[in-house]
Amino acid sequence: VAAGSAAVVPSSVSTLVELARFRAEPDGDRVQMSLLADDLTPTPITYGELWDRVRRAAAGLGSLGLAPGDRVCLVFPTSIDFFVAFLGTLAAGAVPVPIYPPMSLTDLDGYLARHRRLLQNAGARVVVADAQLLPVARLLGQGGAARATGLAALESLTAPGSGVARVAAGDLALIQYTSGSTGDPKGVALSHGNLLANMRAIGAGAQLSDRDVAVSWLPLYHDMGLIGVWLTAFLHAAPVVLLSPLQFLARPERWLWAFHRFGGTVAPAPNFGYELCCRKIRDEDLEGLDLSTWRVALNGAEPVRPATVERFLARFEPYGFRRSTMLPVFGLAENAVALTFPPLDRGPRYDRVDADVFRDEHRAVPSEADSALTFVSAGGPLPTCDVRVVVPESESLDALPERQEGLIVFRGPSAMVGYFGRPEATAAVRRGEWTSTGDLGYFADGELFVTGRVKDLVIKGGRKYHPQDLEAAANEVPGIRKGLVVAFDAPAEGGSGEILVLVAETREPAAAHGAIERAVHDAVLAAVGTPVDRVVLVPPGTIPKTSSGKLRRRETRERFLAGPLAPPARRSGRAALTIVVGTVRNRLAAASRAFGRGAFGAWVWLLVGLVLVPGVLAGLLLTRRPETTWRVIRATLRFVGRLSGLLPRRLGPPLPDGAVVLAANHQSYLDAMALVAALERPVAFTPKREVFSWPIVGRVVRRLGAVAIDRDSTAGRLDSFASGAEALATGRALQMFVEGTFARSGGLLPFRLGAFRLAHEAGVPLVPVAIRGTRAALPGEARWPRRARIEVEVLPACPPLAAGAGFREELEQRDHVRAELARVVGEPLLEA
Repeated sequence: VAAGSAAVVPSSVSTLVELARFRAEPDGDRVQMSLLADDLTPTPITYGELWDRVRRAAAGLGSLGLAPGDRVCLVFPTSIDFFVAFLGTLAAGAVPVPIYPPMSLTDLDGYLARHRRLLQNAGARVVVADAQLLPVARLLGQGGAARATGLAALESLTAPGSGVARVAAGDLALIQYTSGSTGDPKGVALSHGNLLANMRAIGAGAQLSDRDVAVSWLPLYHDMGLIGVWLTAFLHAAPVVLLSPLQFLARPERWLWAFHRFGGTVAPAPNFGYELCCRKIRDEDLEGLDLSTWRVALNGAEPVRPATVERFLARFEPYGFRRSTMLPVFGLAENAVALTFPPLDRGPRYDRVDADVFRDEHRAVPSEADSALTFVSAGGPLPTCDVRVVVPESESLDALPERQEGLIVFRGPSAMVGYFGRPEATAAVRRGEWTSTGDLGYFADGELFVTGRVKDLVIKGGRKYHPQDLEAAANEVPGIRKGLVVAFDAPAEGGSGEILVLVAETREPAAAHGAIERAVHDAVLAAVGTPVDRVVLVPPGTIPKTSSGKLRRRETRERFLAGPLAPPARRSGRAALTIVVGTVRNRLAAASRAFGRGAFGAWVWLLVGLVLVPGVLAGLLLTRRPETTWRVIRATLRFVGRLSGLLPRRLGPPLPDGAVVLAANHQSYLDAMALVAALERPVAFTPKREVFSWPIVGRVVRRLGAVAIDRDSTAGRLDSFASGAEALATGRALQMFVEGTFARSGGLLPFRLGAFRLAHEAGVPLVPVAIRGTRAALPGEARWPRRARIEVEVLPACPPLAAGAGFREELEQRDHVRAELARVVGEPLLEA
């Protein structure tokens, strides 16, 4: 991370595009995120590098003819490309719709069917995908009414950036599809204002700053990973260290060791993530681990289990994890992501209540009995968010008294615009200015305790039970796969009432099933006071899950009523074959592109050796007149440019006659050659003094009458200034790279004042010259040129400053020219 504090985002920044541009200017060299390999080796990207790629992606998307507000479906694994595509879509004026990629070929037909419905609802114009996922994306876009008009890999969209679309705070910034744990997925439409309001509220609740380091394995297509981690960290300039979900699931200790290695301070995760750390990590994998830097461990997205919290604390407190670090929270996609936070540095708060009173009267009466129910506090509402508990079936929005269970509703600037394309679904959850969460809970001492979901309530004998209570009891039975239990009610045979059904996954053989079923009956009876009517033990992988890992209770119930439960069959049909063939084809295409890039670079170097070097030597040997040498070298460069496809395109008015100062931006080591090839009259370059001692190049710059720049001493700078003034006095054009050097990742560095003072004191025009594309052709310290479109645009000349002008006017002219060049080049303004 760059030294010093990051710039504070002003309240005037009202869109994610403005935020990305803002961070690229003062904080361009700060690391925004690091993607970790399996061995935790990081691949970092800075704010400046990200913004440069975003602008190029936006330009590529713009070439597809997108209209403002068009939806773009994104299909990516955890990768830096996802963030480029997300922000690039916004910068193009479109709306990103992230969806999760298939994890395997299992139930591929189901994946395609679900996501084609999603694409149809979103009306996606374009599907942009990781190159390896193009076969999947192609199948998604071929789904009848869900057909998209465009399909592209991100790398094929990369083009030189030329500015970004104008968007407003009220414009849509994201369509976040809900996980579908209680029904069909719905697209939560969120504006830029919704997202920034929630990001600011999270930052206030967690007291985030640029000194924090977020460490996450959460999926990027899910609100907690996308908004709760990445975007919120982006706002507060906190670097993000990223693992993929698969890396975490395979070896959860990687998440903890990332905290140790990178000084992590903040991370959210669902309850099952903390449970997995307790169950799957071996003691020998923790030797030397230090979690003492971790200060905020958010636990949300699914019911928080007190048993899991206590197991995690007992296991990892010896490694520096503090009890006060664990923060159970509550939120939902309909409010961007977060709604309530507990106080920092307190730790989890539990509330034990009388089970019978709670089930019969929905009152949370404190109790210390063994049969008491235990709920976890999710804290109080975030700043700007209002939360109430109201009567579920009533039109009244009056808040219920404390310790009375009811429906949780909310309002505030983070509340969604609505469900995209589903006005009836939006109306179903709107209650005036309030929005229903669909969750039940109660307040106690000003803090919210979430008790379950309205639609998940299990009814038996007229009594209502929270399925989580039944499932928690069954989870403790040996042989049951922890966290893979679903409880629901179902019609009894003959229609005489309801029965209570519990479906649980197990790896145990059939011979052990009878004993496990009896143990489940006993455990549930002891926990809630009623027996399970039917226990159904199923093989691993049978219970369906949402994209975020939640169990689908309603779908499990529907499958149970339709017939015997069984794991989905692995598909080996046409779709799977298409995926395999497409993957092979993409890999061959990637290899071909890599070969093509190498061949192009070799061809350019061959032209340099066989044409450019002999042409330059001819210019030096055949004539001693600078103008003739210029013409020979320029003709040679233009010939090489035509053969290689790198010939600069000349734009703008002709250069003025006579003495003039050219102020050019600097992108690459190719810039000087691009100017010689593009400009119609000789110019005196201003290289640093040591260039004059280089073989061949030194002779060329001397022959062309270049002016040496010496920045090592005051005397050297004065001599350089005097030499430049002499060149102007003879009527020559003096060219200066006013940044002095170039930023490897893109953007304009602060301009030096020398060119503007020379033009002022000599009384000559100053002409801004914009160079585009040379960084793409030869970036940074790269040795192999790449295909790129290079342009040199001469901008209208700035007339000489008035005779009485002074230092302030020179500064104003410098800042004006810098802003104009940044606009034309399409790059951000950087700090030194």
